[in-house]
Amino acid sequence: MSWKPHIQKVLKKGNSSLGFLRRNLRIGNEEVKSAAYFSLVRSILEYCGTVWSPYHKEQIHDLEMVQRRAARYVTNRYHNTSSVTSMLEHLQLETLESRRTKAKLTMVYKITNDLMDIPVSKYLSPGSNRTRANYSIKFLPLSTSTSFYRHSFFPSIIATWNNLPASIEGGLSAGSYKRIINRP
Repeated sequence: MSWKPHIQKVLKKGNSSLGFLRRNLRIGNEEVKSAAYFSLVRSILEYCGTVWSPYHKEQIHDLEMVQRRAARYVTNRYHNTSSVTSMLEHLQLETLESRRTKAKLTMVYKITNDLMDIPVSKYLSPGSNRTRANYSIKFLPLSTSTSFYRHSFFPSIIATWNNLPASIEGGLSAGSYKRIINRP
């Protein structure tokens, strides 16, 4: 069981869509190019990313490279001395990995607050209240014996969830929660 074939398919489709944009949308307007990238390419790279989120460095790198090529396309700076990192900052694009982590945290928030039809008790066990908890809703880490399971949704996000700051409490709305985790 591996997500590698799926991730390769996503990469191929994302690169193909970006190539389509480069061939057919030859304008200088960054806003239009950004909107096209968000709707036609990034949506492909992020669709159901909470489920198949890659954990191998090469797969994460390959996905980020699509966004880096898109930054060159949007800013129309293809020279090898141009800094792609500064282009990403100029366009205010955060890494896809960071976006996937935030999407996973949002999903856990929705699950714990009964905003999704996934029973919390079936997949997560409440943690101890006797620790110096930053966040009142903590979960026990899941015991894993395989790498594939260790990097699946619930086992991989529990440590991140348990380290959330105390300012995020269960009474927030989903929209408020998203704004808080999106703060730098």
